[in-house]
Amino acid sequence: MTGELPPATSRALPASAPAALAAAKFGIPSPRRAIAATFFAFGVASGSWSGSSAAILARAGVGAWAFGIALTCFTAAYLAAMSSGGSVARRFTVKRTLIAVLLTIGPVLAALLLASTAIGIFVPLIAYGALAGLLDATMNAEGARIERRLGAPIFARLHGGASAGGAIGAILGSVLATSAAPWASGLIAEAGLAGAAILVALAIEPDAGDKVGGPIPIRASVLSRSLIVLGLTIGVSITCESATISWSALLLRREAPQLAAFAGLGAAFFFACQATFRINADALRSHAPDRTMMLLSFLAAAAGLGLVAVHLGFATSVVGFAIVGVGTAAIVPCGFALAAAQPRASAGAAISAVAFFGGFPRLPAPLATGAIASVFSLSTAFCCLAALLLVAFAAVLVFIPAQPRAARRARSARAQRKLSS
Repeated sequence: MTGELPPATSRALPASAPAALAAAKFGIPSPRRAIAATFFAFGVASGSWSGSSAAILARAGVGAWAFGIALTCFTAAYLAAMSSGGSVARRFTVKRTLIAVLLTIGPVLAALLLASTAIGIFVPLIAYGALAGLLDATMNAEGARIERRLGAPIFARLHGGASAGGAIGAILGSVLATSAAPWASGLIAEAGLAGAAILVALAIEPDAGDKVGGPIPIRASVLSRSLIVLGLTIGVSITCESATISWSALLLRREAPQLAAFAGLGAAFFFACQATFRINADALRSHAPDRTMMLLSFLAAAAGLGLVAVHLGFATSVVGFAIVGVGTAAIVPCGFALAAAQPRASAGAAISAVAFFGGFPRLPAPLATGAIASVFSLSTAFCCLAALLLVAFAAVLVFIPAQPRAARRARSARAQRKLSS
């Protein structure tokens, strides 16, 4: 769902343990559960839009070209809100920002899910993009703060929970969008988001303008070819994730109109497989170098989109989207770990540089996808995305050097020290 790096954790004992025990005694949920509910609710909301998008586009008479323009505006709003999330949270505090966004994004999503005109899609989608980007930034900031306080890694499960919520939301959105009660999916998403807001209000401790997640200036002296390549290739991976979430239902609906109620299965299987693999990615990374994991992941994701592109039918395309979920699950964490291990730069500066360059492929991709789908076909657009993944594979293979085992261990230890400082 998100492209944030799970921050490293401190090994110190949690300072808030007595407070947590006292809160549990009175039935107050823990901050960890509150932020986990936020990730899950955000996943359900995102999945609801993904699964119902094809039915909404058909109802509004919006074609691929116009949808590509709308998604480009959505992406621009999302990236702009994410980049300003740290500033907003420092001014209004993370807790207040989280509560406000959780309570606001639900009605906006409900309006989007009930849209029946082009303007009814464009305006709520852009507003949803801005709110989703702000929520993405602030919930990751709060997750980082809780992780450091707990002294244990929780980000893999938080992001896995978001993907699991996406799977549930996608299939519910797909089925309900073609039913007699299309408003129901919006109501379910609103209830989940409001519930998460209540948990945040009860459990998250007030902060005095937390600096977690604030922008880090990128100096030219820290830039290197490796950081630029890592940023661009990670951006390609997130671009293909977003394309699967945004376009899979439309492709499946066109392949099998009689199965329109199940057009969300592509996104549902994508989210489910990504969640399963992401939760277990750290165990796999302990047995293989991050560079190798990235290379294999790019090949798997390209194979999944290639399977979609050959147009072999509804079931085959669903399998292809599931493979994309497996392939993209580890690219972001592995890429950020490689960036943090780069010499001559702090982990924060390296990751900030990678995130900056990662935005370059993401912004024009929806417009290009819509244009190709309009002129040729959506299958052709997915074929182009598969080719882009192969280009990213080649870039990592050529420009990111492989490390000998001893050097790799030393670099991994150095990266961990840098992240923990």
